[in-house]
Amino acid sequence: MAEAIVSTVVESLGKLLIDQTIAFVTSFREVHKQFERLQKEFKSIQGFLHTADSNHNQDPDIGIWVSDVREIAYDVDDVIDAFLRKVAYKEDGESSFMRYTRKPKKILNIYKLRKEMETIFSKLKDISKRQKRYAGITIQQIMPSTSSNTNNMLLRRVYSHTKDDATVGLEDHTKTLVSELLKEEDRLCVVSIYGMGGLGKTTIAKEVYNHRNIKAHFDCYAWTSISQQMSTKEVLKEILRKVSTLTSKDMGEMNEVELVGNLFRFLGGKRYLIVLDDIWNTTDWDILKPAFPNSRGSKVMLSTRKLEVARHADPMSFHLKPRFLTDDEGWELLCRKALIPLSSDLEECGRRMVKKCGGLPLAIIVLGGILQSKRSLGEWENVSKKIGISGHESRVLSILSLSYEELPYHLKPLFLYLGLFPEDSNIPVKKLVRMWMGERLIKEQEGETIEEVGRQCLDQLIHKCMVQIGKKRLGEERAKTCRLHDKMRDLCIEIGKKENFFKVMSHQNNDPSSSSSSSSSSVFLKLRRCAIHVEEKGKQYIFPKHLTPCLRTAIFIPKDLSTKYCPNIVYKDFKSLKVLEFQGELKPEKELCGVVKKLSNLKYLSVTRDRWATPLTFEFGNFIGNFVCLETLDLKYSHIDESMCKVISNVMPQLRHLYGFGIQHVTEINKMRRLQTLWSARAGPWITDLEKLTNLEKLGIKELDEKTIRLFTNVIVGGLDKLRSLLLYIEIIEFPSDLLESLSEKIHLMKLRLFGKFKNGKLPSLFPSNLIKLFLGSNCLSEDPMPTLEKLPHLLFLKLSYSYLGKEMVCSAKGFPKLQNLQIWFSNQLEEWTVEEGAMLCLTKCWIYHCKELKMVPQGFKFLTMLQELKIYDMPKSFEQRVKEGGEDWPTVQHIPSIIIFS
Repeated sequence: MAEAIVSTVVESLGKLLIDQTIAFVTSFREVHKQFERLQKEFKSIQGFLHTADSNHNQDPDIGIWVSDVREIAYDVDDVIDAFLRKVAYKEDGESSFMRYTRKPKKILNIYKLRKEMETIFSKLKDISKRQKRYAGITIQQIMPSTSSNTNNMLLRRVYSHTKDDATVGLEDHTKTLVSELLKEEDRLCVVSIYGMGGLGKTTIAKEVYNHRNIKAHFDCYAWTSISQQMSTKEVLKEILRKVSTLTSKDMGEMNEVELVGNLFRFLGGKRYLIVLDDIWNTTDWDILKPAFPNSRGSKVMLSTRKLEVARHADPMSFHLKPRFLTDDEGWELLCRKALIPLSSDLEECGRRMVKKCGGLPLAIIVLGGILQSKRSLGEWENVSKKIGISGHESRVLSILSLSYEELPYHLKPLFLYLGLFPEDSNIPVKKLVRMWMGERLIKEQEGETIEEVGRQCLDQLIHKCMVQIGKKRLGEERAKTCRLHDKMRDLCIEIGKKENFFKVMSHQNNDPSSSSSSSSSSVFLKLRRCAIHVEEKGKQYIFPKHLTPCLRTAIFIPKDLSTKYCPNIVYKDFKSLKVLEFQGELKPEKELCGVVKKLSNLKYLSVTRDRWATPLTFEFGNFIGNFVCLETLDLKYSHIDESMCKVISNVMPQLRHLYGFGIQHVTEINKMRRLQTLWSARAGPWITDLEKLTNLEKLGIKELDEKTIRLFTNVIVGGLDKLRSLLLYIEIIEFPSDLLESLSEKIHLMKLRLFGKFKNGKLPSLFPSNLIKLFLGSNCLSEDPMPTLEKLPHLLFLKLSYSYLGKEMVCSAKGFPKLQNLQIWFSNQLEEWTVEEGAMLCLTKCWIYHCKELKMVPQGFKFLTMLQELKIYDMPKSFEQRVKEGGEDWPTVQHIPSIIIFS
């Protein structure tokens, strides 16, 4: 971590010395010299840190020295921020009088900065003396050369979290649990998996939950993760979303009692399976238990670390404790993770390390991640020497710690940053990378955007088995969301605290002033990042004055995302804050707005709300012009009005990602040349300026009319060549044919949403050839769209909503060669749907929603052997009866593991 921040400071100083050369020569010569001197000092320290940073665990004195270096580097970073904020602002366009009036304040700020740098030099002099004590340590590369570079590793990666990777030796457990769950009992049975962390409980539960026989046996099912601090509302809502037609909006204001009642009602009379993953105590089970009716054949499956929780939930049902892996199974799993053949000259050393893991799957998986980049026996022997041989818990911690120490220095802060997110979070990758950008934890490289650099860094953490994939991006192996195993998160929090990287705060633990330095200077460590858990309305979150000026990231996380809240912050000086996120139903009041409006250094601002909530009128709009450094402004479910748009265009030329709910009257967008995301805006004359946004990748435009659709057609003909995702929503008029023809030529366009009518009720003959996702809505098509759409060679996802007015629809043989997900919504006149043998051979999910006249499931569904899930929403009772066991269509659909019917 010390090397990471020192490297950032060296780079920032270098950039500063180049960018501000002219200004320094004329006004700040003395400060310029001090910055030059600082850069030289830190370049000298950098080399020593290669060794010191990797050896501090073995030598406490070196650990203290490294800690001091890290804190001084942070101080220098703060000085650079202060200089850019207070001194180096541009004077272009200012009158001579304004420059004259500002001069005394600028001189005072320079004086303060020089004093701060003198203090830093004094600290550097002290640690320089102490460094000489360790002069015997030779400077060397921490990471030995590997047989292949990172890019090659990524090309040949096999992600560790695909379905079967971690199930070595667990097959017998899976069979046992499937057998238990399929038993017909007269009561609700609670089957449990218990044991220590890292034993594979969740892996087994997932295998069972997704088992073909399980999917076919139960009427409905749901999976939810509990975590140590259970949010009852969120758990109940998650289950309800999966077993009912209720949306988050429907459940918005329901309390726990109402949620329990609704869940009980929906599950009543059904044979259901509910999985409660990682339940920690008996009280949590007692709270949830009333929601589950005592239905014949129904099951709850829970995983827990405590046998007492399993016995308390159901003393009469089956309790499984997964066994440890044998040495042979452990070696097989290690080979999978380290990507080496089972027969290898490394086997003897590898088996010794496996033995040290004691058969614990998590330890072996993480060890495999460490060994992936090592191919020589010497490298394996070095790793083996560092693994402890004590009890299971210590052994796991030893291997996890080693995986962190083995990381290249630039990845260490990126890993620790994940500790800011709550337990069991599915963290959106785009959000995470943009937060890293805001804190300058990643740097742009030649030929690649900084966003792509961030994704590659995350890929490396996944490749090393330190981060898990949550959901994958459509059509890719890369992560859409990511998460931390609870053991890995424990390590993250432990190191984060030790390295003074971040702090998690709540009303029970809300005073960061208790943190003190372990260094020789005996000063308070400054708070750099914090996650604030808003657990009760009105609670205060104390940020002492000597800590807050250096805060870089603050994330406010309410326990219940649907409860409106306004954080009550006692101390308000957050002048260095770069990343700010409010999750849940934020209620910005006058005091909070007074805090936020001063944050001129912000690079990332997000108000993350429930998509079904009423859009928020953004109370920060009156002072949004203060956020001159913003790169990401994410207000997806908040209104952005005309005056805000004008300010954003004029003061945020560096903005890269802008999200809003119907962004109104966009003006002067041509000034934002770096913009990659604009989602979603109301149409207007500004569309002409889109041709100047050569970096735009994601675009959403609503309320297009005859004039604005023509403007967009002109733009798309020769521009927007990097566009990957597009939403167009037209009213009254039809999509022009030349627009659709021009869109078909955009080779990078992969996701397309078109809402509105087509000429003569017919689809265009051509669509972008590389489309993987297509959403058509309100199209009033009189001709069957399938003959056109089924020719799209790469299409993976298709949704038709209020699209087709005809009575017959045909999917022909060899059509839709790669389609995985098909949804037909509100085709109210559709009577017959034919699926020929050989069509949609890759289809895994199908939704039929409110097609009231459809007589039966297509007979061709019997050929869809890959189909795993059929969801039928709001269909006539006669249709529902046909697909149930014993119904006329049962022979056609009986091979589908999961058939879900919602009335």
